[in-house]
Amino acid sequence: MIYAFGELLPDIGKWFMAGLLIAGAISALLTPEMAETFLGNEWLSMIVMLLIAVPMYVCATSSTPIAAALAMKGLSPGAAMVFLLAGPATNAASIAMVSKILGKKATAVYLASIIILSIVSGVCANYIYDFLNIGTTNWVQKEAGESGGLFSIFFSIVLLSLIAFDYVKKWLAPNGCDNECGDHAH
Repeated sequence: MIYAFGELLPDIGKWFMAGLLIAGAISALLTPEMAETFLGNEWLSMIVMLLIAVPMYVCATSSTPIAAALAMKGLSPGAAMVFLLAGPATNAASIAMVSKILGKKATAVYLASIIILSIVSGVCANYIYDFLNIGTTNWVQKEAGESGGLFSIFFSIVLLSLIAFDYVKKWLAPNGCDNECGDHAH
């Protein structure tokens, strides 16, 4: 529990909030016409997700709510998988590290492998959904994600409070230290 709320939540909190803000913008700004144009075609949606994911600096924590918002707008499970696989693996920090450690040639192979395997995984995901007669256009039940009852509101406030607590704690700490400074900061 100490690790979950003391270290993990502060580490992923800002990325989770960034993902939620982007997901909210997608939900508000992506019109049904735009969704049909860019997300309606299985292959085009995977290519669009790849083109968005590769240069976008997105970690796994922030990509999940973004993919969920796009799924609510009609994104296929395969295209969501492409975004979730390619985005965190191809962010600028990952590419720079791979290039520094393995060189430019290996980085090109790394990028090509991620792109090819994420597309293959996306195609397989859509195939599985079609095979199971789930369908790739209405695989997310919108009613489940849009019900904001008292339970959802309460725990949203709890989560926001826990994320905000770490920032308030750092802001109030002397000299910008938090618990890690302890008695060593004299």
